[in-house]
Amino acid sequence: MTRLAWFLSFCAGFISLSEEILWVRIVGFIFESTPRAFAMVLAGFLGGIALGALIGKRLSERGRATPATAAWLLLLAGLLLLALPSLIVGADGRPWTNFLLLVLILLGAAVKGTLFPIVHHLGSLPGERLGRSVSRTYFCNILGATLGPLLTGLFLLEHFSSGSSLHVLALLCFLCALPPLFVSVKGEARAAGRYGFTVALAGLLVLPLLWPVGAGLMQQLARVGTGQLHLLIENRHGVVHSVSQPGDDDSVLGGNVYDGKTNIDLLRNSNMIDRAYLLYGLHPAPKRVLVIGLSSGAWTRIIGMMPGVERIDVVEINPAYVEMIRAYPQLSPLLDDPRLHLHIDDGRRWLRRSHAQFDLIVMNTTFHWRANITNLLSVEMQRLMHDALAPGGILAFNTTDSYDAFLTAASVFPHAYMFRNFVYAGKHDFREELPQLPQRLKKFNDRGVPLFADTRENNQALAKLAGIKFIQLQQIARIYPRPLQVVTDQNMITEFRFGRGAEEGE
Repeated sequence: MTRLAWFLSFCAGFISLSEEILWVRIVGFIFESTPRAFAMVLAGFLGGIALGALIGKRLSERGRATPATAAWLLLLAGLLLLALPSLIVGADGRPWTNFLLLVLILLGAAVKGTLFPIVHHLGSLPGERLGRSVSRTYFCNILGATLGPLLTGLFLLEHFSSGSSLHVLALLCFLCALPPLFVSVKGEARAAGRYGFTVALAGLLVLPLLWPVGAGLMQQLARVGTGQLHLLIENRHGVVHSVSQPGDDDSVLGGNVYDGKTNIDLLRNSNMIDRAYLLYGLHPAPKRVLVIGLSSGAWTRIIGMMPGVERIDVVEINPAYVEMIRAYPQLSPLLDDPRLHLHIDDGRRWLRRSHAQFDLIVMNTTFHWRANITNLLSVEMQRLMHDALAPGGILAFNTTDSYDAFLTAASVFPHAYMFRNFVYAGKHDFREELPQLPQRLKKFNDRGVPLFADTRENNQALAKLAGIKFIQLQQIARIYPRPLQVVTDQNMITEFRFGRGAEEGE
């Protein structure tokens, strides 16, 4: 019986923590990667484990801590996992989405939390061996809880979608229920064991029918607005999808949050791509460029057209963007550019290791309220980029209208100015270069074809861009309703204190 208890304890830990990994992915996708999404999953899991422990204790006190009970709990967990993709889709977009998802998380955790006291009851030996037997059962649970997230995060999500992974865990529940069912059939709980086999068989038969629902879960949850889902790619790094809209350029979303558009045409400017063209008006001859965050690839495509650029290092944490770019002919040539060096890595970690100097550093960062964005917006990251700029170099990054991020850049660079929601910063006053922008941009070419022919529309667009007025920090500070603060790794103010929704009343 002790070995059965060890096995069940391992299964409970493995399945529980694997399910938590999947919930973090799914809830984060629904709530657009806000820090509160993780807090919600954690609260649901801890609450469920506490509730399950209480139920398991009472079952044990009533003499129900048997292999049959353990088997039925696993079967119940498997049935719930089978139904989860449909239940999640049904809960999304409802007025009570938060509450419904919290209940689903809590129920799943509670079922497996009930199992834990029961396996301890089954595996505990009386007398002097009690402590040793409890620690061994506990060790098996910790082993499962460690391996579960590793295998789910690194392997399962690389080869299966989130919804399919939920169904794989359901299959695992049914399989883990078989050993205690065999023990039950051979013992006094023969009827419970036989019914349990029937439920397990039914679950296994239903699984192929429900598999398409799980496989399409993220497609159902993906934000498309008034458009249509064009492409969705999911891997262990995250979820990326694009949306097509009639008469407009496709939008690219990462983690269900807008990341950019596929446009590279200055005249269309549907994605304010003029912010990218502006770079060449601020630096007379960039040779080495660092791009942190590939996203739709539109910015990198334009950098590749800059005359004189010798090397482009792109650091992107999710290779799904590369696959996405291949689907768009206006962007895909950048992937064949021999000057492009793509690094699948964390931008900050890569920059810390590189020790290279760059003429341009570009970060088209995601929204300032998303989880972990502090890694790119903090003063510590700004200092790293300051040290990585070559003499005359320019840093450009997207504040997504966080003026705290603007102040943070200005606290590191002697010259930092805004155009639209982008900060352009450097160690010298680069604004005097701006009048040269039309002549420089006319040298742009796309694989030998001039990008800006001598037309009235092009000349007007270039003159307009050369005539922009940068916004200075003092202008913002005078009218902003609160004192601006420097973003640090410790305060994480753009994610929490001044994160999404925190300043809506201002």
